[in-house]
Amino acid sequence: MKSGRDAAALKSQRFYKTVAWRHVRRLALQRDHYLCQMCLSNKRIRRARDVHHVQPLELRPDLALELSNLMSLCRYCHERTKQRGKASRVPEGVRIIKI
Repeated sequence: MKSGRDAAALKSQRFYKTVAWRHVRRLALQRDHYLCQMCLSNKRIRRARDVHHVQPLELRPDLALELSNLMSLCRYCHERTKQRGKASRVPEGVRIIKI
């Protein structure tokens, strides 16, 4: 039996092969002139090849194709966002209550 995370990973892998995703991905890259937005914010210019979901697909599938939730990134910055996301994720079964 697959865990919830495994099922979400498989589902997202299929998502990235859809025509709708490829279309909105191209729109995001065009909007950002194929430039890495994180590098630009640090006054560097690097070509973007990846498109990153600001709000993760697993947490906000409703924003999967929302252009405002997408950011063009170079491979290096995209990998950094993945690493940062793993460190900050709350373990499964744990709830955080902010007061």
